Amino acid sequence: MPSSTPSRREVLSLSGATLALLTGCLSNPTAPGDESPTTEQSPVTGTTNTTTTSEPGDVTVSNVQITPELVALDSPDSIGTFGDRDEQFVLVTIAVDGGSGPPVDAFSLSTENQTFSPTPTDDLPAYGRLWSRGSAYGAGDEERTSGYLVFSVPKPLDATTIDFQGPGGKFELGADARSTLARPPTDFAVTEVSAPESVESGTEVTVSATIENTGSADGTFVAALNRVGPLIAYAPVKRVETELAAGESTTWTYTYTPSLDGSTDSRPMNFHLNWRGGSVSTETTVEPPS
Repeated sequence: MPSSTPSRREVLSLSGATLALLTGCLSNPTAPGDESPTTEQSPVTGTTNTTTTSEPGDVTVSNVQITPELVALDSPDSIGTFGDRDEQFVLVTIAVDGGSGPPVDAFSLSTENQTFSPTPTDDLPAYGRLWSRGSAYGAGDEERTSGYLVFSVPKPLDATTIDFQGPGGKFELGADARSTLARPPTDFAVTEVSAPESVESGTEVTVSATIENTGSADGTFVAALNRVGPLIAYAPVKRVETELAAGESTTWTYTYTPSLDGSTDSRPMNFHLNWRGGSVSTETTVEPPS
C-alpha cells in the first residue's frame, strides 16, 4: 500500500445542498478520479461510476451529500426526520475493493480548527439505516466492505478549509460546499396542500403543496412522506428534499395510483408530510370502479 502521507487532493463541488457525485481512491493517490462532479435533483438516488484498483483493501469514496436533516425509520412502518436546528450532516459513501476496510475511526472530517469523527452506528437513527441510503459503514459488517459515514457538524460551520481524510489520502471540500455548510438555519412553511376528495381505484392521484423558505438564509427543506390506506395501515413513501433561496417558494407534487385490489368497499387514503417544523396531511376516498 502507498505511504499514509496524503499526496492527493480532490475538490468536491456542491451546488447548494444537492448531491455531488465524486469518486476517488484514498489508498491510491495516483489513481484517476472524476474531476467534474455532477449534481442531481434527487440527493439519495444518484449513482456513481467508481474507480478502484487491484490492490486489496483499496478504499473508494463517492456519493458525498450535505443535508440539514436525516430521514430514517421512526417506527417499524413510518419514516421521519432527524437532526437539531443547530446541526447538519456530511455523508460519505465508502467502498472497499479486496478484503476488509479500515475501522470507522480511521476517517475524519477536519477544518483548520476542529476535527469531527464519524457518528457511531448506535447513535444513528434506525440502527444506521437511512432511508434510500442503505447501511452505515461497519454496521453489522465485520469486514467493513461498504456503507456510508455520517459526520454531524455545527450549523453554521464557517471554515477556510474542510477536508475528508482517510488512510493514505484526503479530499478537500470546495468553495461551494464550504458556503453551504456556513449557512445559518432557516425556516420553512408548507401551505396550499391539496389532493382530490375521491378517486376510482386504479386512477392516478396527485398530491401537491407549496413549500416556502420563510427565513433570511438559503436552505434545504427536508421532509418524510408516509401513506395510510387504502389497504395498508401505514407505509413509508419517500424522502422529500428541495433547495430554496431565502423567500423563495416552489410547488411540490407526488403521484400515486391506489388500488382496492378487487374490494367493493370505499376506503380512505391519507398522505402525511412531516418535517422538523410541522406536518400536513391529505385525505382521499378511494372508490371501487364504476
